[in-house]
Formats: sequence, structure tokens, C-alpha cells
Amino acid sequence: MLQEEYYVIGRSNNDNYPLFSWDQLSGDFGMGRPVEFKEPVKFRLGSSASPNFEWVDYHSSPEPVISKRIVDALIPLDLYGVQLVPVKVRNPKDPFSDVKDYWYMHVWNRIACLDKEKSEIDYDEVDGKIWDIDKLVLNEKTLSLFELRKRQIFELTEKTSVLLIHQTIKEAIESVNPKGCRFFKATDWYSDIVFEK
Repeated sequence: MLQEEYYVIGRSNNDNYPLFSWDQLSGDFGMGRPVEFKEPVKFRLGSSASPNFEWVDYHSSPEPVISKRIVDALIPLDLYGVQLVPVKVRNPKDPFSDVKDYWYMHVWNRIACLDKEKSEIDYDEVDGKIWDIDKLVLNEKTLSLFELRKRQIFELTEKTSVLLIHQTIKEAIESVNPKGCRFFKATDWYSDIVFEK
């Protein structure tokens, strides 16, 4: 089963691994297409950052912001539909602290492959917008239409906050023993899992 090969990647449930926020306008990022950039984009620690925060390998904005260690593991895979964008992150509570270098994982590859019949979803009956997914089932027939390279990392078109990665990507990331991220099997994942585990 193709679904067995996929994972949802997310931030570790640790208050000391802070969320990042944009420190500039996000522009065309998040629009599902490649972007042009000439210099690093700017992020800052989120306002709820713990006084005991740690800089780790994986932060969320809520999109992934990753360390060079993870980038170095991903570059040889020649990822389709992903741009690794240099990032400068500052701590607004300490204006004299060093700015940290990270990479924003801009995933513009989107695939409409949510099996709405078999999935359990909570949605707005007026506009069809999906609020929550209680059971995620992928349409394997649709997925199989794409060569593996074009479905290694993608966002669900139906709910772009769901970032799916193939097991080969998971293994590459895990090869550097990263701190700050975790993986949920797509067969086990649901919207609220990040708050419960």
C-alpha cells in the first residue's frame, strides 16, 4: 500500500523548541508555486518562545525551518517541488544576540490525493473548507500516477497544512539524528495528534 510509505512531519512537542514567525512579508511563499529570492528571508523567534528555548534542527513557522545538517542530507536527493531558502532568524527579546542561519523548506509541490470518501473529515458545508482530519486516507490510485520523485514531499492540495514525506525522505532526515522533529505514519495521523503526543 502506498499510504504505508508516507509520514507527516512535524515539530517535537517541546516548549523549548520555539516556533518561528515571519520577520518580513511572506510574499509569494505559501502560494503553491516556486518563488524568486536574492537574499535570505527573515524570521524571528515566536512571541511565545520559552526563556529556556533551544536552537534545534527543526522549527516550524508553521512550515519547516531546518538546520544545515538536515539540508545537507536532503540536497543529494534532488527534491522536486521544494526550494531550500536561506533564512536569518533573530531573537527579538535580545537585540544583541547573534542572528542564526537556517533554511526555510518552501514546498510548492501539491497533490490532490485525499480520499474524501474513506477519510474522516470535519469541513464547512458551505465552502467545503476542511477544518480537521480525524482519519487520513490517501487516494493511492491518484498517487500512483506520479513518479516517486514527484511525490517524495508534497502538501495535500485539499489541506495545505498537511505536509507528507515519503519514507526515503524520513530516512534521510533521520540519518543526521535531528533534534526538534518527529514523524507520524500517515495511517496513524490526525489533526490533533500534535497536541496529544
